Amino acid sequence: MRQVQWDHYYMSIARTVATRANCTGSRVGAVLVADNRIIATGFNGTPAGFPNCLDGGCVRCRDRALFKAGRIKDMADKNLAKGPKQLDICICVHAEANALLSAARAGTRTDGAVLYATHKPCFGCLKEAIQAGVERVVYLNDYIASDKESYLAQYELLAEHLRNNDARNFEQLSRQREVLKGTEATVRDPDLDRDIQGTEGEGSLAGGPS
Repeated sequence: MRQVQWDHYYMSIARTVATRANCTGSRVGAVLVADNRIIATGFNGTPAGFPNCLDGGCVRCRDRALFKAGRIKDMADKNLAKGPKQLDICICVHAEANALLSAARAGTRTDGAVLYATHKPCFGCLKEAIQAGVERVVYLNDYIASDKESYLAQYELLAEHLRNNDARNFEQLSRQREVLKGTEATVRDPDLDRDIQGTEGEGSLAGGPS
C-alpha cells in the first residue's frame, strides 16, 4: 500500500519531467529511483548540441508531422510516414534512455533501480534498462510499438525477466483506490487514479512514443 502511494509520487514527477520534452510526437518523461531517492530524470528529444525536434532537428519526426498535416510535398522522405514507426532512424533520444545516460554520465549506479515512465517503454528502452540493472519498471500509459507476434513475444520475454516471480516488477501504475479497498487507509496525493488508461477522465498524456 505504501509502495503504491510512492509509485504515484514518482510518477507525478515523471509527468512533470515530460513537460520539458521537445518532440513533435509524444512527450514522455522518466524518473530513475534507487533506495527511494531520485538519481536521474529524462525526457525525449534530440541529443545535446543538436537542433531541437520542434525546430526541425529530427527528419523522421518532422516528416511524420508533415504527413499528418497533409503537407506531403514538403516531406524529405515520404516513406517515413508509412509502415513501421522506424524508431531506429529517429535522432531523438527516448526519455528512459536519457535518464539512464544521465545517471551514467554522473557516475551513478543504476543496479537495483526502479524506472518510472509516463509511457510503457519501447523494446529498445526496456532491454537497455535491464542491461543497466534496473529491477522494476512502472509505467502510466500503455504503448504497443508493433502488432507482430515475434516482436510481442520478445518483448514479453524481457518483461518476464523483470517480473521474476513478482508481477509488480513490470506493471502499469496501480490505482490507489483499488489497493486501499477494505482498509481504513485513505488515498494520498498525488493521486493519478483518474489518469491511468482505461479509467474515466483518461489523462492527456495518453498515446505512445512516436
